[in-house]
Amino acid sequence: MKRYGLHLALACLYFSSPSIADIAETKGGLKITSDDGNFYGELGGIIFFDGYIFDKDDSFYSELDEDYFVFRDIDEPVNTTDFRAVRLIMRGKLWKWEYKLERDFSIAGTSGLLDVYMNTEVFNGKFITGNYKPSRSLGELIGQNDILMMERPFASDGIYFGRVRQQGLGWHTYWCCHTFGIDVFNLRNPGNPRNSGIGTAARFTWAPINDQISTLHLGASVSYENPNRFTLPRTAFVEYSGRRGLGQLIALSPGGDDLFFGEFGDDEFYLGSPEGNVHFTGLELAGTYGPFYFQSEYAFGKFTGDYFLSELTFEEFFGAPPDFFCDPFFGCFIGDQDVRTWYITGSWAVTGERKPYNEKRGTFKSIKPIPPAGALELTARYQSIENRDIPDMKASNFVFGFNYYFNPRVRVMLNITLGNNRFLSDDTNQFAVRIHGFW
Repeated sequence: MKRYGLHLALACLYFSSPSIADIAETKGGLKITSDDGNFYGELGGIIFFDGYIFDKDDSFYSELDEDYFVFRDIDEPVNTTDFRAVRLIMRGKLWKWEYKLERDFSIAGTSGLLDVYMNTEVFNGKFITGNYKPSRSLGELIGQNDILMMERPFASDGIYFGRVRQQGLGWHTYWCCHTFGIDVFNLRNPGNPRNSGIGTAARFTWAPINDQISTLHLGASVSYENPNRFTLPRTAFVEYSGRRGLGQLIALSPGGDDLFFGEFGDDEFYLGSPEGNVHFTGLELAGTYGPFYFQSEYAFGKFTGDYFLSELTFEEFFGAPPDFFCDPFFGCFIGDQDVRTWYITGSWAVTGERKPYNEKRGTFKSIKPIPPAGALELTARYQSIENRDIPDMKASNFVFGFNYYFNPRVRVMLNITLGNNRFLSDDTNQFAVRIHGFW
């Protein structure tokens, strides 16, 4: 009897009116839309498969103790391969609400939940809530499939290290040649512990020129983070010699007081005033002229300090002994830290394509070849970051290479990174290649 009931139900679905029929289509991914247009679901994905070869600075590495990397709890650069990203992305529509769910399987646990949000139209803009990127750096807001280099600039991933996505709500809009976004968020993402910290960010852009030949983009953003109970420390951290290379902690602002340890006079201690705030202002300038593209940002701000570290703890955190006076009992005092970073990026589409401008987001997209022909793009970037309140705390790199697009969805990226760390006196370099595919 149950079998007959199942057959009847299937028959009813099959012969019912087309009002419940769905339309399936594909442009690489899979998209299903209800015939009334109230619902759709789309499944996509991203694969980044990387290979790295390091040219280590012998004068730096030869002086390291064999326990250096264990002491600092970091990995030594190794010539290797790496799945930089393995993502499945679901997006769709539920009547007037849109949703996105992005999971990166190359990241363990809940930290692999990236964009997880819903949005709907409110007052000629989009109201968004969930886990997403707040309205700040141009280099961060450019889509993952539209990035020019293999890694993002210090002005995004560096000063907002571990905080590029936050849980909150915001409102984003555009009109004419302008965009504006404002967000309020909790200082956490799905991989971090619950806390009471709160932050806010806003961004405004203007494109006074945007035609078939050229585009000029101007932008400004502000970000403020105010920690509270159980908030993790906020840091500026950069991998100056490329992905999986040796990194440098540039600045640190303490979180909750439960993270402090030791006592004054101990070999290792970290004590002070908890919950220092972090604020940044960013300026953007970018544009295209035919096949040429440039992009630049300058960001400046402060990491509130007011904490003390023993000399041994300072070396563990920052990678080298302090180059300034530290009291034998109270240790090294770190006050407010003035952090500045900037970069300039350029590219040339040798095959003649032009990077399109996304006027709704105030960002740029990748060039797109017309199959079966491919496209070749030469790229270069110089960037620098410094903490002006810790002597010689400065890192920079020059990255150059090319992108070859086999088709609009698959490309190979090659980057050569010439790194420089003034604080550690390290000039390690990297050769990196990536196969980048998405659907």
